[in-house]
Amino acid sequence: MRFGIYGCRHAHIAEFVDEMLKLGHEFVGIYETELDIARGMAEKYKVPLFDRGEDLFKLKPDVIGTSAVNNRKIDIVELCNQQGIHVMADKPIVTSREGYARLEKVIKQGRIQVGMMLTERFNPPIYALWKMIREGRLGQVVSFTIMKPHKLLEKKRAPWHFSKEENGGIAIDLLIHDIDLLRWFTGSELDSCSGYIKKTAYPQYGTFYDSVNAVVKMKNGVVATLEANWWMPDSYFTFGDGRIFCVGTQGRVEVRTTGDCQAKGEPFALLIRDTETYIRCENVALPTTLTQDFINRIEGRKDVIISGEDVLMSSLAAIEIDESLEEVCLC
Repeated sequence: MRFGIYGCRHAHIAEFVDEMLKLGHEFVGIYETELDIARGMAEKYKVPLFDRGEDLFKLKPDVIGTSAVNNRKIDIVELCNQQGIHVMADKPIVTSREGYARLEKVIKQGRIQVGMMLTERFNPPIYALWKMIREGRLGQVVSFTIMKPHKLLEKKRAPWHFSKEENGGIAIDLLIHDIDLLRWFTGSELDSCSGYIKKTAYPQYGTFYDSVNAVVKMKNGVVATLEANWWMPDSYFTFGDGRIFCVGTQGRVEVRTTGDCQAKGEPFALLIRDTETYIRCENVALPTTLTQDFINRIEGRKDVIISGEDVLMSSLAAIEIDESLEEVCLC
């Protein structure tokens, strides 16, 4: 397949590019008018960089990847739908109810496949946890706690990152991964949510909140506490240092989802059952990659890890969580 990048405002999209190339697909070019990230990617991959989107489309890509400004991704999804081109977007793919309605229309139409980079499902210890839950090794799942601190690196962020309208805000931007995992782990949808977003600094960015704490209940009764913030120290070796705690009636698991794991050791999962100490779980082999899973969906396979319905319902759940939160301003 031939693929291109339409909108390149976040470096996450390089993961999609690398996986596509590893699978043997042809990278035909990048469209972007702001050249900081895009220029470096074009030079790295030795592909043309266009300042007009139509020039990229003239090369007839089969698939488009996008890491455009968050609230503009839906425009690209609709454009690709008009052109009959499948699209993979960095998260989040929509930032509002209005954007969700537009996304739902495209996905339900079924002309193209729409993917979102819900990369956590392809993190080995997280996949191992999902497998343990599915096999019943923890008994009945009772609750989850998910903590995701992130580096802000303020001076390296583009202005749109600090805009609620453009970025979507911390709950939509960061909790999208966590609510997607909850849906996957529990096989259930969001039922209710309450919590807070806090603004403890950065008064110069009026709509930017730097932390979120939420308690959600899924329709099957599983309860989860979600925490994300932008207060990971800049000096730390990785962009985040997440933890997932899963409690079941017959055991409990801690998953450490350390990013940039090659520098400090692999992510891991610890299982506690009726033994004197914990068991360090072996990472299970992933059946596929995020990108191959998306290609499988394009090719009509049904046994995929992320479906179009997952993209849709995880997006809606993140929006519903965001709408439920009470604002706390401390600066």
